[in-house]
Amino acid sequence: MHIFKHISQDLQQVQLLLKKNFSFRAGQLSEFVPLNFNNLDMNLRPGIVISAGSLFGPASGRLVALAAVLQFIFMASRVHSKVKEGSSGKERPLDSRAGFQYPVLVGDYLYGKFFTTLCEFGIVCYLKDLAELICQINKSGIHALRNPGMEITDRQLYMEVVQGETARLFACGAYLGADLTGAGEHDKSTLYNFGLNLGMAYGLLERGATSGQVKEYLTMAEVNLHQLPGNIDTQCFRDLLELFSRENTVQRMVG
Repeated sequence: MHIFKHISQDLQQVQLLLKKNFSFRAGQLSEFVPLNFNNLDMNLRPGIVISAGSLFGPASGRLVALAAVLQFIFMASRVHSKVKEGSSGKERPLDSRAGFQYPVLVGDYLYGKFFTTLCEFGIVCYLKDLAELICQINKSGIHALRNPGMEITDRQLYMEVVQGETARLFACGAYLGADLTGAGEHDKSTLYNFGLNLGMAYGLLERGATSGQVKEYLTMAEVNLHQLPGNIDTQCFRDLLELFSRENTVQRMVG
């Protein structure tokens, strides 16, 4: 993620904080559920939080912790998505706990770590916003499970699911990062909209959309950026838009 090179030390601190919580007496989390997140998955959301906050003040330990909290939520939601609804034959895992109990327990563990991290770093004030975010993610996940093929049969619901499962986390991260470093209401609102548009583009791309199909969201995100202070963090966001506008780029990076 060369785009986030200017905050590489902060992102390293985020990863250290995450890894510190990946081990406990029973072992490493990866022993129970594969945590095979790629470089993009591990840095994109924390990078958005830190860059949004850095627009209005220096990165602090609390900003790093907030970035880790958003990553805990993302990882927990992805781990929960590994829960099997039912399988048989060759698809059934040798240890049934690997498909059912472990993903639920590990996902809940990660959600718990989001709360304890808020407490440890004195940012419990964001609990309500983040709890609502988790509800939106899970509500959208329910819709996705109940409506297979909705990208064809119910396009409006499909877009709502992409927003709930993916885009709102981007938006919340950008908004709260800016809030933590003292941004005004207009700037926070602008960053929320930027995160939502960026997240919609990303969510659609990782689901197989082409760059042409997400151009509208990238254009709106660019408009949002014009309303923000111009510095290295704003340029970082522009570089993300450029990255997502390249054909098949995200699919290659998440594949």
